[in-house]
Amino acid sequence: MRVVAPGPADVFLEIGPGEGALSLPLAARCARIVAVEIDAALAARVRASAPANLVIVEADALAVDLRGLVAPGSRLVGNLPYYASSPLLRRILELHDHLRDAHVMLQEEVARRVASPPGTRECGILSVLYALWARVDLPLRFPPGAFRPPPRVASALLRARFLDRPRAEVPDARAFERLLERAFGRRRRTLENNLRDSYPNLKENLRLLNLEGSRRAETLSVVEFAALSRALGSGTTRT
Repeated sequence: MRVVAPGPADVFLEIGPGEGALSLPLAARCARIVAVEIDAALAARVRASAPANLVIVEADALAVDLRGLVAPGSRLVGNLPYYASSPLLRRILELHDHLRDAHVMLQEEVARRVASPPGTRECGILSVLYALWARVDLPLRFPPGAFRPPPRVASALLRARFLDRPRAEVPDARAFERLLERAFGRRRRTLENNLRDSYPNLKENLRLLNLEGSRRAETLSVVEFAALSRALGSGTTRT
């Protein structure tokens, strides 16, 4: 609660309230919470003791219209299930222009990957996508014994504070993601080896951008990826 620092005027979107361990104390400190819970029994249990400013929506957070549940400028909290953390992180990032920030509990390994800077082994597609739109850090880490029942892995709180403008110009978001997917497709291969079959103009553009084709994807910054995406365009379609 200290890290989230809710204000009396804040509106929160919560993913996975469970039994309300965060929802109920948060409701006492903010204006409104809309909590999305997929489990009908848990949703009914929290709803039975919920104050007037806590709304429980029984739905799948991967399918429901999250943007339509809260007003622009709202905040997000959640304890993301490990099995769906990656797709949920992508859904949260889609709301970068709608939310002020997000605080989510994750498996520590996943959280580290999202927060990893270029040049680290953990750096990957989510690292670059979040770097484009947010300031990301891990303010808290928890051992398995901090939870009941204890999970098999350590957890961490990922904090993403969304930017008003991206760190680099990306005119075609889908082409940018496609470039990342191809660049990180085989992590041990070089940038040139991963991209040459998809971008016929690769070598010339690498030269113009002063980027070495022998580099690996995890060494490129979000600014370098954005410049490469603008230069290469959509590339060829794989069959």
